[in-house]
Amino acid sequence: MADNYRTATGWSVEVVERSGTPDHGDGQQLRVRYHGFYVADVRTVAELEQYFPLADLELDALTLAT
Repeated sequence: MADNYRTATGWSVEVVERSGTPDHGDGQQLRVRYHGFYVADVRTVAELEQYFPLADLELDALTLAT
């Protein structure tokens, strides 16, 4: 299971593996959610930083429990 990360302000990030996409966007991407709602799939950390400061990310405690 991939690590999930969260911020105190409601953002979450998880690593997802995409395959067989019609736009050939296969490979690992970072899935961005805000309060559980899908926002975007991004490929780079620079794209991720458009949504919130990376310093706000913390490893999700629920991920550590599994």
